[in-house]
Amino acid sequence: MRIPRAIARSSAFRVRGGRASLAALAALLCLPAFPAAAAPSPAASSPAGARAVSWVPCDPPDEGARCGTVTVPTDWDHPSASGTAQVRIAVRPARDQARRVGVLMFNPGGPGAGAADIAARKDWAEVWLPPALLDRFDVVGVDPRGVPGSTPVACADPVNPEVSRFPRTRAEVRGLVAANSAFAASCLQRTGPLAAHLDTDTVARDLDAVRAALGEPTISFLGVSYGTMLAQAYAERYPSRVRALVLDGVVDRSLPAARLVLDGAAAVQDGLARFAARCAATEACVLRGKDVTAELRRMYARAERGEVRAGGRAVTAEELRLAVNDGLNTPLVDGMLAAGIRDVTDKGDATTLTSLSRYQVRDEYARYRAIICQDVPRVRPDALVGLADTVKRRGPSLHGASEMWDIVSGCAGLPRPARWTPHAWRVPATVTPLILSGAHDVATPRRWAESVHRRLPGSTLVRWNGDGHAAWPMHNRCAMTAAVTYLTDLTPPASTACPADPAQAGRAS
Repeated sequence: MRIPRAIARSSAFRVRGGRASLAALAALLCLPAFPAAAAPSPAASSPAGARAVSWVPCDPPDEGARCGTVTVPTDWDHPSASGTAQVRIAVRPARDQARRVGVLMFNPGGPGAGAADIAARKDWAEVWLPPALLDRFDVVGVDPRGVPGSTPVACADPVNPEVSRFPRTRAEVRGLVAANSAFAASCLQRTGPLAAHLDTDTVARDLDAVRAALGEPTISFLGVSYGTMLAQAYAERYPSRVRALVLDGVVDRSLPAARLVLDGAAAVQDGLARFAARCAATEACVLRGKDVTAELRRMYARAERGEVRAGGRAVTAEELRLAVNDGLNTPLVDGMLAAGIRDVTDKGDATTLTSLSRYQVRDEYARYRAIICQDVPRVRPDALVGLADTVKRRGPSLHGASEMWDIVSGCAGLPRPARWTPHAWRVPATVTPLILSGAHDVATPRRWAESVHRRLPGSTLVRWNGDGHAAWPMHNRCAMTAAVTYLTDLTPPASTACPADPAQAGRAS
């Protein structure tokens, strides 16, 4: 539920005429944070245990932005006995103060990424947020607890290619559960009590502490991917403090883990077929004229014979499948994905392909796992083998690989249960979200958006055609424009259907 970190290393993504470039975007998602803020207004119902903003200079300094921290309890249920954590914020005041609407908080996805850097740096803010939002809102970026900038979580390396994420035997299940449990134990050992309080409901309570510290009675919120999970948690806990809510790439948190991984496998299978079609239609694609599914089989066979390497080490077929899955998140890396597959099949070199993998940056992936495992329901270890077989049938080209399988398998067997119990949204009719959903989103499938929309009678669903995970900030301008109008004016769009962006054509080069 995130943009591949490899995008950060691509020079293809620049800001031209308001359109973001690849490198700029991943920098937004992954680099350190720099804060912002307008002067706080009078106090507004401060949660017990929260404190006022401690303002500090932004690093580096940036025009108009102010940075600070808010101190929150480690455990909101026991604020006086649990110690504290720091939450970093950045506030970029509305450029048109005479027409200021209010505060816009946003979460760009992850989990494990922050938003303070995006709000604090003018160039990054202008990549992520259209001019109308920067004009009309005080934009507040928050680095959630567990993320560097705020009090971080520290864990051991969660990736061990020798432990299969698709166990076929009871012994392999035991090995996976042992690896997962060792990882969770390392987080507690290296971080302390905070590691047990990274769940999304707790982060939502931190956001409300930020709101109160800024003296704002309500907030508008833009949640992308994982940010939609945070939006649900906030809206359920504080519905009267929600002015407007945009859900882009929504996760349906009413579903059990088995349903999530089946939907994920089907979405990835569709995404791979779409990639193959784009490649076939693009003259510069290095796989043009080839059967992509056959090339994948050749790639796996080479890995299973021990013939594939990257960075001086052997790479498994399972790692390759997970890297392809990550590459399908955005057509902007079609060229890298095609070249990576070709390099493996022709030369046994997985350097380019594995650069697309979420495993490439281990500290960020460790944060991701430490947080998400507190929010996604568990699969019983004894059900893993059968479920792995089922997802392989649902998504045969990548043997069932999907982001949801990565999560569910990586959290299986943990001693602490997930803090989240699957349920549909529990909010009053006054909460009327705008939902954005791509037809071929491989990480948050369209059927999840349809389900959430049905369960929220006051919601509006904008269905956009095309490929890529989430409309924001680079996959569909039409859907983003609808969101901007809704956020500024509380006006649902006249049309809830958006075509694919013309720029999506021919992106396999």
